[in-house]
Amino acid sequence: MQNDFARRPTLLPHFLLAACLLFAAAPPARAQNDEAEKPATGKVEKPIIFLDKNPRIVAYQLGRLSNEQLLLVDRETTHPKFAPVFEAILGRPKFSAKIREDALAALATINKTDATTEILAALKRLDPEKSPGVLPELAKLLLAQKPDALKKQQAALEELAGTDGPPSARQAAFAALTGIQAADALLTFAEDKPAGPEQLFLSLLLVSDAPRRAAFFPKLETLLKPETEEALRRAAIQAAGRMTGHEPAVFAALGKLVASGTDVPVVARALLALPKDKWPLPALKELGDALLEQAKQVPDDQRTQNDFLDLTQLGTDLALKLPKEQGVPLRKAFGSLGVRVIRLGALIEQMFFDKTLIVVEAGKPFELVFENGDVMPHNWLLAQPGALEEIGVASEKMPPTPDKTGRMYVPDSPKVLAATKLVNPGESARVRVTAPATPGDFPYACTFPGHWQRMRGLLKVVPDLDEYLAKAPAEPAAPVITEWKLSDLAADLATLSQGRSLTRGKELFTSVGCIACHKAGADGVLYGPELTGVFPKYKGDAQAVLSEILEPSKTIEPRFRAYNFKPAGNDDPFTGFLVSEDATTLTIQTGPAENLIQKFPKKEIVGREPQPNSIMPAGLLNLLSKDQILDLLAFLKTAGETGRTAEKK
Repeated sequence: MQNDFARRPTLLPHFLLAACLLFAAAPPARAQNDEAEKPATGKVEKPIIFLDKNPRIVAYQLGRLSNEQLLLVDRETTHPKFAPVFEAILGRPKFSAKIREDALAALATINKTDATTEILAALKRLDPEKSPGVLPELAKLLLAQKPDALKKQQAALEELAGTDGPPSARQAAFAALTGIQAADALLTFAEDKPAGPEQLFLSLLLVSDAPRRAAFFPKLETLLKPETEEALRRAAIQAAGRMTGHEPAVFAALGKLVASGTDVPVVARALLALPKDKWPLPALKELGDALLEQAKQVPDDQRTQNDFLDLTQLGTDLALKLPKEQGVPLRKAFGSLGVRVIRLGALIEQMFFDKTLIVVEAGKPFELVFENGDVMPHNWLLAQPGALEEIGVASEKMPPTPDKTGRMYVPDSPKVLAATKLVNPGESARVRVTAPATPGDFPYACTFPGHWQRMRGLLKVVPDLDEYLAKAPAEPAAPVITEWKLSDLAADLATLSQGRSLTRGKELFTSVGCIACHKAGADGVLYGPELTGVFPKYKGDAQAVLSEILEPSKTIEPRFRAYNFKPAGNDDPFTGFLVSEDATTLTIQTGPAENLIQKFPKKEIVGREPQPNSIMPAGLLNLLSKDQILDLLAFLKTAGETGRTAEKK
């Protein structure tokens, strides 16, 4: 029986269940070990921890646990002995904001304090070398506290900001102080502290309120000069990129630094942070020419490093803003300096790439740098047109075993054009690719199980990149994500049948991922509910249909409720839909195919637990515009008909 279960395909989740798999797939955290992290593939057992021992023994026990093991440790808010568990969770990298918030709330209950007090205690307690990436996350939580709560902690914030402690902790404290102190008073305070002004200006990168940041510009502007001490100058340059409302002055000052060859990569990153629609057009040509001269001086062996990439990215963006007769030669000049390098990232806790469109020239090589800033593993895979669904489904059936090149969840298929290894949180990977010789649209996606239907984009291969960029806008720096609510679209639903493109609706039905689980007309599979008659099912109420898409877990039909089934013996639990049952047999569907509907003797299943959430992800429409959502709904309303535009009534 054990071998039978080992061969059975498991229903791999699409988003919500994928999040649950994070700690089974993420590598163990090693607090005292520099060994390279690798994805865990074994079953995680609940550890036995003795919390009534000496604090140093307790800390030693907890420090030996991986992240996924740590989350399995018993923890309650009823006794102080559980505080070290919550402190350990708070101090670990690669945990989500929600997990940290829960740990803070628990500590506040145990210690009879509040979240602000516990954040400050954690900032003082943590060693940034042993907890990389944690202090910035705690800083975000600190800045999310209400001003009244911060005001009560002003003395503690000033103590933390003024001490010669970890920069991340000091910057968090300074950023919080900007919300409760005037700029002049805070500058005076900082000037008396070690590296105070430097840490204050760096803290402005954490401040979301534009007027609050801009209040420091008069002082900051005086520091944007070559003669300013290096650390302070660089801090001021970085903060200058966030000076909303002062863009012309920032461009003028930073342009002089570029012309003098001072901190050019730092300046490039600061200027890239400024909104492009605020760039002063008269200054762009001169700055572009100065950047080009600096770029030419970079040695060839350094032209794939981040400093050079930032410099050339700014130069290319400047060229795209210039008139064609000036911009095209400048862009070609930057392009001639080396192989084009494209950077791609993962948005934290959103399961989206930060670019949904990449444009390259047919037959030309490029290098993709994928930087995973998320809290779960991701990869990047480029596929032949029309092959992404086939590759995505195949990847979900693969065991977590690296192939001969070290890649995971990458099917052995000629339809896979390129792929990176599985990239753990906070890490990056590079892959050299030669663009297809034939122009066209080539899909890319993350093929970690459950991700490919949501985390995807398009590599557009064009005959002449310069010609394309001269006619089209620059590639979007990040996808436009809208957390749509029913109220945002309700007024437009009454005119759903007027002027909508059913052809575009069908394309979206495929590209958004609906087609992998639902059937509409002749398209899709019968895995989730049938959508061909979804509007009649809801009596033609478009709001009701849209509500089910926006909130898929609000109402789950019994047939499509996912269960976690526990087999007898030592087999791992698996997830599936309970299709039917009788006195002796359970019929379970473990994936979107007829051959994945299987019968199991009841005696071989010793437990089943209904899952609270639908396997359909919330936020499927977050990358779509209002018009796209309405086109998709119009397509569903016609029961899958396409090839025309909805007629006006």
